[in-house]
Amino acid sequence: MSDGPIGKHALYSATERKPMTCTVECSSCREETRVSLVELAALMFPVHFHLPVVKYHHSWFRCPACGRRTWLRIHLDR
Repeated sequence: MSDGPIGKHALYSATERKPMTCTVECSSCREETRVSLVELAALMFPVHFHLPVVKYHHSWFRCPACGRRTWLRIHLDR
């Protein structure tokens, strides 16, 4: 089985950045999900915590992938 040009392109290419979006990385399911800033605000409602002293996953709110309230990391620049 060989990797054709399409497989290599998918493997080594970055996803397109879209304006007004961010990537949310879940500590439980390990999924990375792109959400708009409006969707991010809805996920944080009604309760969320942010602990900047924690090294990696420093925000606690609902994961868009698995739906659990867990520790997440927000990437604004991806």
